[in-house]
Amino acid sequence: MVDFQEFERGGWARRSGTYDGGFGVMTAGLHSRLLAEAAVGAGVKVLEVGCGTGRLGLAAMRLGAEVTATDVVEEMVAEAARVLSRAVTAGLPGLPFGAGEFEAAVGAFVINHVPDPPAAVRDLARVVAPGGRIALSCWDSLAANRAQGLFFDAFAEAGATRPAGLPGDAPFAPYAAPEPFAELLRSAGLTEVAVHRVGWTHRVEPGRWWKDVLEGTVLTSSLIEGQPPETAARIERAYLRLAAEYQAGDGTVELPVAALLAVGRVAAD
Repeated sequence: MVDFQEFERGGWARRSGTYDGGFGVMTAGLHSRLLAEAAVGAGVKVLEVGCGTGRLGLAAMRLGAEVTATDVVEEMVAEAARVLSRAVTAGLPGLPFGAGEFEAAVGAFVINHVPDPPAAVRDLARVVAPGGRIALSCWDSLAANRAQGLFFDAFAEAGATRPAGLPGDAPFAPYAAPEPFAELLRSAGLTEVAVHRVGWTHRVEPGRWWKDVLEGTVLTSSLIEGQPPETAARIERAYLRLAAEYQAGDGTVELPVAALLAVGRVAAD
């Protein structure tokens, strides 16, 4: 059995130098809304978990927040440290901070990568002071999130089979819908919980997006890179045909992106 956490850690380490300029650009479409939901602003002590290359933390710093950013992948932390004043290697759960040390916590598309989602949310609730907000995002369904869904549709159309050596479903899979996601936050004692569906459009040249996904994801890229060359070529042809449905008329496509954004408040003592 492939260990989910080690698979993730190793995959993201290999992509630490290629994630930001492609896939990371797409994920940034959610950042302003995520920070607003967490009430991040000037002087707020905010913890970012799963910081990757530091895009979200940098956006928070530009709002005047005091940012501490963490990621379990050392190579990602090294990238983030180029733009952030405080970046720390730390896993979730298992944060090396005291109770109530922060006024807010944010995590963009990290809860879907942790080995124990309930423990992760409890740990966030521990380090955020009473009254502080926690905002987390995950991807919406592949039917809504076409920027990624196209790849899975192309995989099926090409008749590809899942390569050996991949982990099973992510531990977050049972929570990847609005009500289960909300209940995950409530189970950690958070109040005023709400889950919003958020959408935006990613405009990109289709060949570039193929490259961005291969260089900026772990599971999706493994599904394709683990194929024989002829099968991978069939998947790419199917993807390009499907992507053409979203042509913008100038050689680019406008791909719908969809996420779930969950927010809750740490209960007062």
